[in-house]
Amino acid sequence: MKPALHAAKRLFDSYFKQVALVATVIGVAVALIGQRHAIANFDWRLDPAAMALAVGLFAVAPIVQGLCFWLVLRSLGVPSRLDEALVIWSRSFLLRYAPSGALALVIRVKSQDRLGASSGDIYASFGYEQLVALISGAAACVGGFLLARGSPPRISIAVLVVSVAAGVAARPAFLGRWTQSRLRDRGIEVPSLMRGRWIAVVSSVNLLGWAATGAGAWVMVDALTTSDRPGFWWLLGAYAFAWLLGFIVPLLPGGLGLRDATLVAFLAGGLGAGAATAVALALRLANTAGEFVAIGLVELVYLAIVRSRPARRRFSLGSRPADAAVIVVDE
Repeated sequence: MKPALHAAKRLFDSYFKQVALVATVIGVAVALIGQRHAIANFDWRLDPAAMALAVGLFAVAPIVQGLCFWLVLRSLGVPSRLDEALVIWSRSFLLRYAPSGALALVIRVKSQDRLGASSGDIYASFGYEQLVALISGAAACVGGFLLARGSPPRISIAVLVVSVAAGVAARPAFLGRWTQSRLRDRGIEVPSLMRGRWIAVVSSVNLLGWAATGAGAWVMVDALTTSDRPGFWWLLGAYAFAWLLGFIVPLLPGGLGLRDATLVAFLAGGLGAGAATAVALALRLANTAGEFVAIGLVELVYLAIVRSRPARRRFSLGSRPADAAVIVVDE
């Protein structure tokens, strides 16, 4: 059995790029099919400037999340370059559309040398990312409703309390080192831990992405409705709650289904069921477009950075390969 598993692993490693490409195409196709009603029913006469602004605002959050990934790595002592971290994160972000989403973590593990990280660092950073996402998402939800002078859903309050408590418990001085030791006893090496203040800092940075997302949602709703528009803070809280449910109860790639239905339920009270459904589908479409814009921007910037790096010329000294010294000169 083991030789067969090793052979399968070698085959998977050899064709990982092809597998990832096919899986992502399938996942994106499923996502687009799931949004066929949004595409068909979307009011394409919408002000292009409003649509472009909303898509641009929705593109901010993925880039901020990529920045948070880099900050998590740095807080773990991983000397990763920002451009490398952003491009690897954006590719894993795209691969989350692939069925099961497992390839999103696989590509990070396979890129660990580029990040200067170990597999333990990658797994630890992934866990901390989920914690940061929960804290910031729940905080955006609760904060949005409170600033709108409304009552946050009890689930969001519970998630915020539990996630903050988990962040406190994960501190090295509390349960962090104990958990690290228990994992080491089971053969799972976690080289380093995030300090509590770093979790707070990265969660705060991630909240900036939520501010842009709330602004993008408000721009879309303002452009699509003429009366009974929800306020910015209330809309931010409702949008964050819909995301939160999709995060803790995953259904389809990108939270398709549950998030949209939750948002419709919130918007229906002021807009009516029909209008709320149209607005929710338009928001999903703009959000997806923003994600792809963010991925494209990261790839273009990374390509420009790579091309701007000095070319490297190799000179060798010595008559035999074994005796040769290699000098690398930047042009």
